[in-house]
Amino acid sequence: MISNTIDQEIKQAMLAKDQARLRGLRAIKAALLLARTEKGSTEEITEEGELKILQRLIKQRKESADIYTQQGREDLSQIEEEEIAVISGFMPKQLDRAEITVIIADIIKSAGVTSVK
Repeated sequence: MISNTIDQEIKQAMLAKDQARLRGLRAIKAALLLARTEKGSTEEITEEGELKILQRLIKQRKESADIYTQQGREDLSQIEEEEIAVISGFMPKQLDRAEITVIIADIIKSAGVTSVK
């Protein structure tokens, strides 16, 4: 689970004095802690729940970066992009269009389907 590795990653970022990575990791830790202590939350967060939280964090930062870029604040936009890179490092690799097409073709072949009907 992601939450298990965050503390170790924070320590490494602090030792390396990597401020950009540290900001991203702290954002992840804060979001996970907030979700764990939310009113009505009685269970640990599942790995699927953690991924949803990370997706939300990435979306928020992309929106912020776009707004900063529109307002000519490239410095703040760059900070958001750095955090996106850190958070994305904890997301599973996304398949591209070609990989998905190959997988679908293999499934169709293995099922022996010859037509749409």
